[in-house]
Amino acid sequence: HTPVSERADIPGAVCFDCEMGYSTMGMELIRLTATAWPDGREVLDVLVRPQGEMLDLNSRFSGVWPADYAKAIPYSDPSPESSDEAAPLRIVESPTKARELLFELLTPAAPLLGHALENDLNAARILHPVIIDTALLFPHPRGLPLRFGLKMLMKKYLDRDIQMGGAMGHDSKEDARAAGDLVRYRLGETWQRMKGQGWWIKGDGEFCPPLPQ
Repeated sequence: HTPVSERADIPGAVCFDCEMGYSTMGMELIRLTATAWPDGREVLDVLVRPQGEMLDLNSRFSGVWPADYAKAIPYSDPSPESSDEAAPLRIVESPTKARELLFELLTPAAPLLGHALENDLNAARILHPVIIDTALLFPHPRGLPLRFGLKMLMKKYLDRDIQMGGAMGHDSKEDARAAGDLVRYRLGETWQRMKGQGWWIKGDGEFCPPLPQ
């Protein structure tokens, strides 16, 4: 379960995405990325050393390659701030450490955003009480287990192309930000509908129902 973070600078909500590969212990977490919502600022992006011997990084989907591990910088080492997307990733020694770093960015009441989050939550071994999943926010008309992919949702609702790396695989930072942008789109759409019904906001930010006629 998500503990209460003692950090004072935690985001109000966090988007996250995980990448997984295959080891001798099954499917394991190999990268965990978190961005602040709604601005998309990176707050965590680490490679994760699996517990078992790595068999397949699933690179064509995960976007994680052997060279990324070879160049990775230990998370405990000081690292200069860099906006270079090609800069080496930091690496932590276990999924447990990656989870602890994510928990530092959350409180139990902070929304955790993403797409098809059951996969990410299982990989990171996380139980969190407030989840916003774009796979459910934009449901398939024929219902579960059918659901739309993140790439299709981004193109349909925001006219943006993502996951264009081809054989190079996905970028977990791009996917985390995409899920956050879809949530913001849906919130804006919902608020426009509520305003049309007479809802309004007080000066302190409280939502108020339509006034009696």
